[in-house]
Amino acid sequence: FIVWRITAKKRMAAKLKAIKAELQRRKHHRTTEVGAWLRKVVLGYFQYHAVPGNSTQLRIFSRRVCWLWRTVLVRRSQRALVGWDRLYPLLSRWIPRPRVLHPYPMARFAVMHPW
Repeated sequence: FIVWRITAKKRMAAKLKAIKAELQRRKHHRTTEVGAWLRKVVLGYFQYHAVPGNSTQLRIFSRRVCWLWRTVLVRRSQRALVGWDRLYPLLSRWIPRPRVLHPYPMARFAVMHPW
């Protein structure tokens, strides 16, 4: 019997909404500045929510952040189209891949209480 802990949809939607607003505010900043900021935000989100069984939600969050950043980059100019071929190097450089960082509860318990 395992209790699966997954991210609440309201919490993820609220975080994505906040990221979207901040990306729109930083629309004309350098991509390196925005990428560094976005990396910190995504890493912080992953460090809190990266529990066993939540990897699907982390992947969804990562994809949506990438999509939001692409949307903002496309809206910077009327002529310049940002295709995925140009965006992929940016995403691989700045957006970390989701991975589970916290151990299972029984593994933590075994460390604290070895029999």
